[in-house]
Amino acid sequence: MSIFLPLISLIAIFLLINKNRNHWRESLILTSTYWGILIVAITEYLNIFKLINFGSVLITWALICIILIYIYFRLNYPDPKILDKNKSSQVNIQIPSLRNLLFGIGFVVATVGLIAIIAPPNNWDSMDYHMSRVAHWIQNHSVAHYPTNYTPQLYQNPWSEFVILHFQILSGDDYFADLVQWFSMIGCIIAVSLIAKKLGADVRGQVFSAVVTATIPMGILQASSTQNDYVLSFWVVCLAYYLLSAIQGETSDILMNSFKIGSITGLAILSKGTAYFYIFPFLIWFSLFQIKRLRWKVWKPALIVGSISLLLNLGHYLRNYNLFASPLGEPGNYSNEVYGINILFSNVLRNIALHIGTPVGLWNGIANRLIQIIHIFIGVDINDPRITFSKTFFVPGGWSTIGISGNENSAGNLVHLVLIIICMTIFITRKEIRKQRYLFDYLIAALSTFIIFCYFVKWQAWNSRLHLPFFVLLSPFLGIVLSKLEKQRIAIIIVTFLLISSLPWVFLNRFRPIIDSNNIFQVSRIEQYFTNRPYLKTTYAGAVEFLNSKKCSNIGLSMGNDPWEYPFWVLWRQNNQEIVKIQHINVTNISAVLEKEDYYKDFEPCGIISMETKKSKHSKYQKINFKGKTYLRAWDSPDLGIFIK
Repeated sequence: MSIFLPLISLIAIFLLINKNRNHWRESLILTSTYWGILIVAITEYLNIFKLINFGSVLITWALICIILIYIYFRLNYPDPKILDKNKSSQVNIQIPSLRNLLFGIGFVVATVGLIAIIAPPNNWDSMDYHMSRVAHWIQNHSVAHYPTNYTPQLYQNPWSEFVILHFQILSGDDYFADLVQWFSMIGCIIAVSLIAKKLGADVRGQVFSAVVTATIPMGILQASSTQNDYVLSFWVVCLAYYLLSAIQGETSDILMNSFKIGSITGLAILSKGTAYFYIFPFLIWFSLFQIKRLRWKVWKPALIVGSISLLLNLGHYLRNYNLFASPLGEPGNYSNEVYGINILFSNVLRNIALHIGTPVGLWNGIANRLIQIIHIFIGVDINDPRITFSKTFFVPGGWSTIGISGNENSAGNLVHLVLIIICMTIFITRKEIRKQRYLFDYLIAALSTFIIFCYFVKWQAWNSRLHLPFFVLLSPFLGIVLSKLEKQRIAIIIVTFLLISSLPWVFLNRFRPIIDSNNIFQVSRIEQYFTNRPYLKTTYAGAVEFLNSKKCSNIGLSMGNDPWEYPFWVLWRQNNQEIVKIQHINVTNISAVLEKEDYYKDFEPCGIISMETKKSKHSKYQKINFKGKTYLRAWDSPDLGIFIK
């Protein structure tokens, strides 16, 4: 029952906010904002005293729930006049076709939610750092940085993992880890419909916008994983909603508007590093609006927004700065090293190409060749390492027999890309749509996010997953344009096609399939952790069994960079014969200095797990030295070696 405490607090906050408003969608957005701040506050406070454990987390959430419920019942009942006044503002779906579309959205969301519950986290990044860092935090009773061979476990933005941390501590397992992204998907669908409403859409336009969001292939695939692009998408569309509310003057409270925008900005940044590209155009829009409204007093809202954003990220920034001498963490090679109009054009073209791949090899070859010719014309090397993270550029295609790229790391959004092009063409040619208030400004801000991303970030084959916030942001625009078509039957056909075309992505997720022969209902949960690397299951299980036979409970990890670590934590949690402590050893990166801290300096492993590299597989070393002690190879496999003192 303890796992439901955060959910109870979320419901209590919603009831308090919605008590006298009766605007459930707006209330849900604001509730999510407050709850997001609450997660940060609880985590950072308990971290100060190294009290991130079951007892402290349980008591904290229980107290919060008691306080919120007490406040709710102490308040007066809602004023019937207010309820009557706001009753007409609720969305009333009477058109059968729209009800069917909402049913379709519900089916997609519910099915993805089922996958998120049944299938364990098995994304590659989940194994490397998303879930591994959570396991270390639980063990260390702290979110402080620790010695590790893979520094992204430390410096990557942690809000999503903060939520997973609370879920995992309260439940004792990772059954709820994937739900963070799934809830974000639901939040995006609701927020997008609200943005469409702010931009002048009727009920039809709001429902169309929701359908567009719910059917984004990359979103469907990610919503049942622990990736964090959907979490970022949610905060970004919340920012867009708050901005539109402020501009439209629904409230003249400068303090409240600035608080909301500052909070959402801070939560977005704390969720993912790419947030900077997606929030910047909207912050510029908000700044221009405030300058026009407040003139020289614009510094006040700017100070509030900046202060709240900084405060929410302060703990993570300080941890990064103390170790890496930068609040952003370890410098990476993801940023472009050269800039220019031709470079920008190259990156825009190549990033769009990530969404045009099909299972037809001939089409991919033609598209690839055409893009190469364009690069010759603009004088840019298509594989220039200064603007290309992957070694070579290519137009990705489908992987399965029916051409559905069910890979959540690289899937494209071809149908949605085509729809964007069509709707932008209609928007340009239809004067009455262009005159829709704020729609043009919103479109420019949304498009600018993609331009800024392409300007600063190197092309890589996995950029399509980082584009998810962009597609979500454009959904209200697409919904509004479709709702303005003269022949609404065509619009209904288009959005119905979106729902139908989304089903393969729902059922044929490459790593969490429903109807495949190795579907999530037939394959054991343990096996599903190894879906990305099935050949390691026997090896990992054998290593854990061997160390258990030696009564070894202090495990050293010497697995090099990009370690596939989390399955070890799962296997030991399944055995749970005794408390096991796992720590990275012989760390060679900057986090090695943390080995001297009190909590880590006395660690003495009884066994060391070493991942074999390509070099060591040809000539395996027979011993490992750690703190003056020698560990000899005692168990062997093609991928792992175990060394015993």
